[in-house]
Amino acid sequence: MRERAPRRPAAERKQLILESAQAVFAAAGYANAGTGDVARGAGVSPAAIYRYFPSKRELYLATLRNAGPRLLDLWGERIPVAVDPLEVVRRLGMEYYDHAQGRSSYTRLWFQALGDVTDPEVRDTIAANFLDMLQVISSLIAGAQERGSARPDIDPRIAAWHFMSIGFTFDLVHHLGLDAELDRARVEAWGDLFIESLRKAPDGPAANQTPGTEGRALHLRRTRRANRSERSGDSLQTVQESPPDSVGEHAPGGADD
Repeated sequence: MRERAPRRPAAERKQLILESAQAVFAAAGYANAGTGDVARGAGVSPAAIYRYFPSKRELYLATLRNAGPRLLDLWGERIPVAVDPLEVVRRLGMEYYDHAQGRSSYTRLWFQALGDVTDPEVRDTIAANFLDMLQVISSLIAGAQERGSARPDIDPRIAAWHFMSIGFTFDLVHHLGLDAELDRARVEAWGDLFIESLRKAPDGPAANQTPGTEGRALHLRRTRRANRSERSGDSLQTVQESPPDSVGEHAPGGADD
């Protein structure tokens, strides 16, 4: 008689369910995902899911809450104290790009979840994860300022949002099937531009900084059209960026599959 495989500990079974749910929700979105698919992926019975999560919505929220800290843990392993913080920022950016290119269910999960933010708990969970990531990057940039390697006139949090927007672009380009627009060589060059825009010049507070621009991380120059629009009361003003310094379909409800 064939022996039954030993029963997994409850914590391990729960984690397997969450990992399977991440893949299923990332592929199909909340509305189209089925708990049966999650159960098959985790190697458990459908009834087992409801022993840990009382509804499909609770499983979805738990999946979102589980995904963010896992990425932060990976980031934490890559922040050695002795390394230049700006180089750590650059490394994290490149690793995120590689992660997205590797068909990561993590990045697709967040893109799918953005369509469900009319649910306050989904919105708050996504926002909390983004703010946690933002804090990691802004702390690194602030650390570079303390060491004297980053420009002192830059707001670390604004620079961190700039970093996050670059990562969001990676995801967008990838999910639209436009990977050829951002191959790795181009992304590395983009990363160099971003880091050099933060780095303090050896002989001054900022590379190629012009007088009177202290306190601004991003410099914008008005075009003639923008000035004319301002005089005419046009609320849509065109601005031109100056050269770089150095560089499913509805919100989750309560019904289960």
